[in-house]
Parts: sequence; C-alpha cells; structure tokens
Amino acid sequence: MIKSMTGFGVATIDKPSENINLEIKSLNSRNLDIRFSGLNISAEFEQEIKKIISDVIQRGSVKVSIELDKNNGEKILRFDENKFSSIVDLINEIESKFQQKLDINSLISFNDIYSSSNIQIGDDKETIDAFVKALNQLDKARINEGKQIYKDFKKRLKKIKNDINSIDKLAKKLTLKRKSEIAGKIKFLTEQDSLDENRLMQEVAYLIERSDITEETVRVNIHIGSFLKYLESNDPVGKRLGFLAQEISREINTIGSKSPLPRITGKIVEIKNELEKIKEQLQNIL
Repeated sequence: MIKSMTGFGVATIDKPSENINLEIKSLNSRNLDIRFSGLNISAEFEQEIKKIISDVIQRGSVKVSIELDKNNGEKILRFDENKFSSIVDLINEIESKFQQKLDINSLISFNDIYSSSNIQIGDDKETIDAFVKALNQLDKARINEGKQIYKDFKKRLKKIKNDINSIDKLAKKLTLKRKSEIAGKIKFLTEQDSLDENRLMQEVAYLIERSDITEETVRVNIHIGSFLKYLESNDPVGKRLGFLAQEISREINTIGSKSPLPRITGKIVEIKNELEKIKEQLQNIL
C-alpha cells in the first residue's frame, strides 16, 4: 500500500525536574532531509536518531523539534552568559565592519542563551523509546493518508478507463464512417482518366492509419494496469507512478490530435483534468 510523505508524531521524555516534548514532522521532498531544532544534542546522538528515522522514512523533509515542556512550572533555567557575550561580540564586529545595524532579537532565540540546569538529552533507553514512539505515530499518519490517496487514485483511474473505452468506441465508429466516405470518393475518382490508383490507395491507407487510435488506447489501458499494480506495493513507488502518469498523458495528447470529434474532445478534457489531480497527489507519495 502506498504511503504519503506527510505525517506528524509527538512524544514526551519524562525527566526528574523537567519534561521534554518531541515533535517529528515530515513533508514531501525529492530526497531525505532531516533537520533538528530546539534543545541541543550531541553530534553522535543526532546521527543515531537520523539512522532510526532513515530506517522508516526513505524520502521527505523531516523536522525534529526537541523542546522543554512550557507547561511545567518547576523547570530551572540557567542564563548562559558566556554564550550571550560571544554573540554580542560577534554582532558588534559585524556592525563595525559592514556599518550595518543588526537587531539582536531577530538573530538569537530563547534556547540560544538559556538552558535547563538539570536537563541532559542522551541515548538512554527512555529517550530512544520516545523518539521511536513519535516516529511510529508519524508513520501511521503517513499510512492513513496513503490509504485516502489510494482510494482517490482508484476512483480517478476508473473514470479515465471508462472514458478511454468510450473514446475507443466513438473513434471506431468515426473510422468506419471515414472509410465509407473515402471508398465512395475512390469509386468516383477511379472512374476518371489519368489517375494513379495505387498511389491513391496508399494515401487513403495513410489517412486512415493517422486517424486510428487503437494503439494509443491499448497503451493507456496497459499503463493504468501497471499503475494499479504499483499502488498495491509496499515499496516506494512515487517516482514510478509519476512516470506512468506522464506516459498516460502523452498517449492522451496523441489521441486528442488524431480525433477532432467534439464528443471525443470533451472526453479528452475530462481525462486531462483527472490526470492533473493525480499528478498533484503524486507529489506527496513516497
């Protein structure tokens, strides 16, 4: 079953004097990008968390937020004077060198200069379990949204398939009508003098072939079948589905250029609208 790239998960790490809230959000992206904000953690632990996340999420923009519980009235904060002084010195140096006044409020955050005196974020079991819990929530949300998109795709593909079958029937009637009209003209022309009958038959065959959309409708149905098959896969298939949607779109454009009949043109417009909706949704599929 397909998965969405959008999800959200939360968890809490209970410490003796503080609670720490974890939030993990994921959005659609071409590659996997994991970013952290809030309380600082060691580089080693960050890499460990990234490994845990990448085992579950193969593609997407992932934001991990680690914050003190703002509702906890017992938290003890410590002002980091050395860090604040370093930031002020750096700002003064920049202002002096570039003659540009900087607003300190827009350059630093609360967590840059305050830290909890009793908080330590490490790779203990409790902390790891909290990350895994938030990640599992996120993944469940991605699965649930994937199910909704799956249903939407099935509905739209069914309509496209029905419209293609209708177009195929209309086109065959049109082809038979053209053949009859052309046959009448041939009969008239062949009764005239100085006519190259072989050449004429070649031209007629070419015109009939150009109006025949059998190959295109067959390929569209094959692509739809492949699309439906990939929808059932547990592997990341977003890029494959995107390719198939492009191929269906290409065949539909060819059918439209071959069949100027208003009833067919109307169906083509409807199919293109459905394909656009599918392509929009595919941007969010893993």
